[in-house]
Amino acid sequence: MQESRIIIADDHPLFLEGLSSAIIKNLTFTLVQTASNYLDLFSQLETDGEDLDVLLMDLKMPGANSEIGLLYIRQRFPELPIVILSAHDTIDVRIRCLEHGASEFFSKSTNVNELVAKIDQILNGEYRYPSSQTVDNRNDDNRLRLLTLSQFKVLNLMSSGHTNKQIARELNIAEKTVKNHVSAIFSKLNVNNRTQASNLFNQA
Repeated sequence: MQESRIIIADDHPLFLEGLSSAIIKNLTFTLVQTASNYLDLFSQLETDGEDLDVLLMDLKMPGANSEIGLLYIRQRFPELPIVILSAHDTIDVRIRCLEHGASEFFSKSTNVNELVAKIDQILNGEYRYPSSQTVDNRNDDNRLRLLTLSQFKVLNLMSSGHTNKQIARELNIAEKTVKNHVSAIFSKLNVNNRTQASNLFNQA
C-alpha cells in the first residue's frame, strides 16, 4: 500500500505533538511531517509539495500574513486538500478561510478522533475542491502565484520591513541571492520598488 504524506503546521508544540501522535497511531501507512511557522512550511512545500496528500495548518502562525499565506499555497497547489485548524472559530473567520482556498475548517476544540476520521476520509478521496470564484478573481493575488516559494518567502519578509541583509540571515542564504530574488519579484509583479511590492502583498 502506498504511503500517504501529511504536513501539520502549527506553532503550538503540544497541539502539534498530540495531533501527530493521533494520526500516526490511527492511520497506518501515513508519514507525518511538522512545521512550526510559515517559513518552515514553505520550505517543506518547496521540496515535498507535489507529493503531499493533505496539509493541516493553523491559520495564525509566525512568518507570514495568515490569509495571504493560505491563498498563495492554494494558488501554487490547486488540488491539495488544505484543512485549517484554528482556535478562532467564528463565521467570519470560516468564510475568509474558504474564500482564500481552504478545503475544510475545524476548531481546535474539535475532538481529535473526529479530526483523524476526517483526514482518513480525505486520504480516501472524499475531498471537496475549494471554490475558485474568489481565488481566481483577485488580479493582484494572481500575480503573487507567479512567484516561486523562495521568492514568496523573500517578499513576505521584505513586506515586514526586512533589509536584504536581514532577509539573507533569516533564510540562511547569500545576500546576492536575495538581491536576485528581489529583482525577479519586481519583474513578475510588474512593480518598480520595494514599497509597491509590499503594498501589493499586504493588500492581497
